[in-house]
Amino acid sequence: MRTRNPAIARTSMAMVDLETLTPARFSITLRTKLVFCTAVILITACLLLGWLFVQQQVRSAAESVVQSGTLLAEHLAHMGRSSIVAGDTSRLNQHIQEILAVNRVAYVAVISPSSELQAGFGKGAWEDQFSQQAPGERQFAATQLLRPRHRTDVTSEPLVSAIDLNTEGPVLRPKLELTPGELMSLVGGAELPIFYDITVHVPSYSPVTTLDPALQLMLEERLDEPEENMTRTFTASTLVQVGLSTSHLQHDLRRLLWQAVIITLNTLAGGLCIAVLLARRMTIPLQSLTLAATKLAGGETVPALDIRTRDEIGTLTGVFNNMATRLHARERELRELAHTLEDRVKDRTEELALANTRLQEIDRRKSIFVSTASHELRTPLTSMKVHVANLRDGIDGAVSDEQRRSLARVEANLSRLQLLIDDLLDLSQIEMGQTAMHVRPVAVGAVIAKSVEDVYPMASERRVNVVITLVSDLPQVSADPDKLHQITLNLLHNAVKFTRSDTTVDVSAAPLSDGTVRISVSDTGPGITLEDAEKIFQPFYRVSTTGKTSKGVGLGLAIAKLLVELHHGRLWVETVPGYGSRFSFTLHSIQTRRPAPAQALPLISPYPYTVQQ
Repeated sequence: MRTRNPAIARTSMAMVDLETLTPARFSITLRTKLVFCTAVILITACLLLGWLFVQQQVRSAAESVVQSGTLLAEHLAHMGRSSIVAGDTSRLNQHIQEILAVNRVAYVAVISPSSELQAGFGKGAWEDQFSQQAPGERQFAATQLLRPRHRTDVTSEPLVSAIDLNTEGPVLRPKLELTPGELMSLVGGAELPIFYDITVHVPSYSPVTTLDPALQLMLEERLDEPEENMTRTFTASTLVQVGLSTSHLQHDLRRLLWQAVIITLNTLAGGLCIAVLLARRMTIPLQSLTLAATKLAGGETVPALDIRTRDEIGTLTGVFNNMATRLHARERELRELAHTLEDRVKDRTEELALANTRLQEIDRRKSIFVSTASHELRTPLTSMKVHVANLRDGIDGAVSDEQRRSLARVEANLSRLQLLIDDLLDLSQIEMGQTAMHVRPVAVGAVIAKSVEDVYPMASERRVNVVITLVSDLPQVSADPDKLHQITLNLLHNAVKFTRSDTTVDVSAAPLSDGTVRISVSDTGPGITLEDAEKIFQPFYRVSTTGKTSKGVGLGLAIAKLLVELHHGRLWVETVPGYGSRFSFTLHSIQTRRPAPAQALPLISPYPYTVQQ
């Protein structure tokens, strides 16, 4: 069995690499977030509800205490009214002692309209608040504290005040309710010296009115007397102050606060347990999804996950199972396609190799055929040239001028055919690897001069001047002189053939910094297009701009390129359409330099080229 497709493996690895994008720093998990948010909500709700409940209970308890104190004060004011009016202090003190017997009562005081203490007693710390001022006179410390708040008119509504009793004496509190700090002190077990003072007015009026309705009824029996004629004579009111201790209230509040704290803690604990269970129920499927997604990204086969809930997580699990099934199906299809493609590529490769082998065999047979045909054609062609030359020279008999011109044309065509056969033979031998190389140090200038001499007839006929440009210290090259001559001659022949009349073809040679010698042949012909420049070194390819009048089959440049490559050199062309071309090739130089390369050139005066150094 084959392994999975490398492309699929790379894709899977790329998907797995997504895990590296996850930051490695500390992060809060979803379960922690859910539990934390639930705890915050529960704590806030419990504190708010507990605070409202405690405030309501405090208010209710205070109202209850105030209501009981009011009843006691009104009872004293009713029962002791006659004693107050008559000045019966002993009777009034008896009533006060009865009220002091109540546990919550801390003090009882009866204040005259002139703010003097008529009677009064206290329990515990309040005993010291009743001081002796003068013989027969006593003063209550809370009287001057509360007197400015009392109304001077008679009213049935009690006046409720809150007093703090500290070491310096009683202090009036701004409000009845306990502050949050005091409630916290109660939770800690502290006892607060807070007392509620209930003050009521004792109405004082004369027992007989100027117009008594009962007496008027008895004497005159008139019931229709207007009520506005009935008037009462009121005097200044006397105050009854009853102080209630809040110790029982504080005890109840302390128990209530602890109950609220316990309820809050229990509610918080229960809520956190529910939150943890809910978070676990939510995060466990998500963790399973994460683990399955990681395995799926790594290319592993993931079984279908169980859908345990019918909420959004269950829907997500179903979608993931569907996605995993499709991905596995796609991966199987890709693997099958990859196997099929590999088999197809292997079959096509074998077919191409077989076709290439056949083509090589055909090419080898072609080369053998061309080589054999060239050899077989050389002998009769040489014999024909000899006989035509004899006929033209009159050896076999006299010929007329017209016959001599015809024989000259036949001889020229035979020479052209011989050149074609020689090129075909050279090309086939190079392609078959049968070309013998005789590499030795060669003077480039001498080879260039000989090639120019050989191309002289063609250059003279087309009125083309050849200029040779050589540097003074041109080194020798490592080459086969015959092959170098053939390369240079082919390039010169090609340049002269496509150069316009009365122009110049330049042949130059110069050493390069990489240890090679560059030989260039430049012409002023029509140039070569970029498309043709990539194909001109192929056998039998002719540039479309040469026209049908140009002779040749397109083998010169191909042979030159193959010969340059046999010398481990490079042949290339630089051209500008409409301005000419320059063909250049490189050969490896020899370190030994010639002292005077220009002296090795033959006499050049009879030929249409110039040597420049």
